[in-house]
Amino acid sequence: MRRKISALMIGIVILSVLLIPTVLAKEHITVAGTWEWRAPSEPYPPGFFDVIKVANGNTFIHADDDAIFHGTFEGTGYDVFTITIHPDGFATGSGRTEFTGEVDTKPGTLEIMWVGKTKWNDAEDAWWWSFKWVIISGTGELANLRGHGTCWGPGPAGPYMGYGGVVMTGTIHFDPS
Repeated sequence: MRRKISALMIGIVILSVLLIPTVLAKEHITVAGTWEWRAPSEPYPPGFFDVIKVANGNTFIHADDDAIFHGTFEGTGYDVFTITIHPDGFATGSGRTEFTGEVDTKPGTLEIMWVGKTKWNDAEDAWWWSFKWVIISGTGELANLRGHGTCWGPGPAGPYMGYGGVVMTGTIHFDPS
């Protein structure tokens, strides 16, 4: 009888350990939508973009703009970023976006960091971006939102033209409080 109880107890412990990941699993939400940006109207106000430095044919730019999100992320944002444009038309960039709006009907703010690359496309007279994004922090009902993903699509038309947009994809989840 003792062996049956011990075997039963061991079975319960093993089953409990195996079920813990299921109980603690987070529901993942697929991100789908667009991330667009708009600079202030031309002529650009001082500070919209500043050429920080030119060296060895590379141009280093610091800029900011306003963002609009549609889809899983619904709201607006403010982007601050740097871009390095190389002589061959290839460019790299990184920045942070302060998002205000709703994600999965929950309101709050998010800080999103991104890093990416682009190449000038003569045929379309546009930069084509490919970048990765990750949520750094949040407030309100988005305080426990975690996630990451990718974006791709046409950036500004013409050098330094301040409008563009990309398709935004990824995965997010809300951590337990």
